[in-house]
Amino acid sequence: EMAISGLTPTPSAVVTPPRVAESAMHYECKLVETVDVRNAKGEVTATMLLGEVVMFHVNEHLLDLETNADRPRVKLDDYRPVSRLGGNTYGLT
Repeated sequence: EMAISGLTPTPSAVVTPPRVAESAMHYECKLVETVDVRNAKGEVTATMLLGEVVMFHVNEHLLDLETNADRPRVKLDDYRPVSRLGGNTYGLT
């Protein structure tokens, strides 16, 4: 998908799949469980993935280092995440 979209893969620190270099924030996760979602007929219509965050990365431009340099916080007003909802469906948070 990255090659088609023109995004740049960059190595992850803990997990095998690469991160997206253009992203301002990265979560590296390990799969914990898959849960089949069923409709009223009992047919599996989706699968929900549950994961454990094992590492995260934040670009410095998103960090508030002035309020408390020992515990920087993400400047949520500057962080404009896009979420992948499934297939080719995305959302703004």
